[in-house]
Amino acid sequence: MNSPFNDGAGALLRAEFLADDDWLRVDEVCLRLRVERDWLTELVEIGALEPRGGADPSAWLFARRELPRVLAMSRLVSDLGVNLAGAAIIVDLVEERRRLLGRLAALSGG
Repeated sequence: MNSPFNDGAGALLRAEFLADDDWLRVDEVCLRLRVERDWLTELVEIGALEPRGGADPSAWLFARRELPRVLAMSRLVSDLGVNLAGAAIIVDLVEERRRLLGRLAALSGG
């Protein structure tokens, strides 16, 4: 469920409320996506992912909605030989493109 809030400075904020089962432990993410924990740690270190759970990687929780993003980065690295930072940038740009196309469609009435 999404809920809009105003931050007082005129910017609209969105909060997404996730149930407890919408979060996956780091080991569960690794198992589901067949990636190493060290690889996820590197993604966190470069800012491509933001887990909750503090500084201890064994306590990290990742939002389930991040799985396609992690999978896309994994495929870019393994299939195309893109480095981690490059994969993160590519995924960010693809997501931004989708968002902008959706916005354009909404503005043009389609």
